[in-house]
Amino acid sequence: MTVLFDGTNHPSAQQVINAGCDGALMYGGTPQYSKNFTPVQYRDYKTRGLLTMFAFEIDSNDMNGGQAGGAAHAAALLSNLRGGGVANTEPVCATVDKHITAANIPLAVQYQQGFYQYVKGNGWAGPDGGYGFAEFLIAIHDAGVADWYWGAGQRSLLPSYTNVWQDNTGTINVGGSADDRDWILVPLPQGDAMDWSDPLPNPLYDKTVTDPSDVRSHPVYTAAQFLQGSWVRTLNIGADVAKVLVPQITAVDVDVKATQADVDSRLAAVQATIAALPPSGQVTDAQMADLEAKLVAAYPNYNVSITKA
Repeated sequence: MTVLFDGTNHPSAQQVINAGCDGALMYGGTPQYSKNFTPVQYRDYKTRGLLTMFAFEIDSNDMNGGQAGGAAHAAALLSNLRGGGVANTEPVCATVDKHITAANIPLAVQYQQGFYQYVKGNGWAGPDGGYGFAEFLIAIHDAGVADWYWGAGQRSLLPSYTNVWQDNTGTINVGGSADDRDWILVPLPQGDAMDWSDPLPNPLYDKTVTDPSDVRSHPVYTAAQFLQGSWVRTLNIGADVAKVLVPQITAVDVDVKATQADVDSRLAAVQATIAALPPSGQVTDAQMADLEAKLVAAYPNYNVSITKA
């Protein structure tokens, strides 16, 4: 299952990989703060095939500006990203980093709406989402002003369409800093070279799993999926190469399964023929010929010949 980190430091791509992460959720549009991404950091991550996304956040009161504030924050984010050489296919999002009351939900939705409409109306091709707790995600989803959802807080409370969960059960050490760990639960609708599709696709959204990586032991998590992810991560082949290799590995897995099924079928025919033979000394020439034919079919690369002792 794909894991990302989000934090205010700027670890190298190698440090991100060493921490077991597939990418990063970074901050943009706020160059006055040290947590803001750098162009060097972005180029390093993309060269190594890491997934990236960008969030705008000043503090937990960003939504107070309503729709106009959302548009202004989106403008700052896109300007900063474009100035830093970021591809306009990268996912972006606004943030509401606090629980909101029922009375404040309309204001939060207006903020997201202003952000969303500015992004969509100013040439950004990547998906535009929102970060926050369950009540915020549900509100912006119902209002139709988000393409993807980054959830905070208890996982079991988040809606099933939550794309990314900010794990609140602990932190992850990346480059010597304790950062938040984020899991991709549902692949994003579009994005960078891998379209944010998990090379280890998880068909489950099992809120009872404490550690999302535990789904690897589930019967529907196939060996092929595990192998695909091992190639991507262990060899560090990068997103573009993985996009080619993963389908090829999947095709090989299908061929292997078909071949194995064929071999099993031929061996079963041999075993059934042997089981049907009478006691020693009473086997007819026709029965021996039938057994020999089935052995030839089961082992086509071998010379098979049966003679009476």
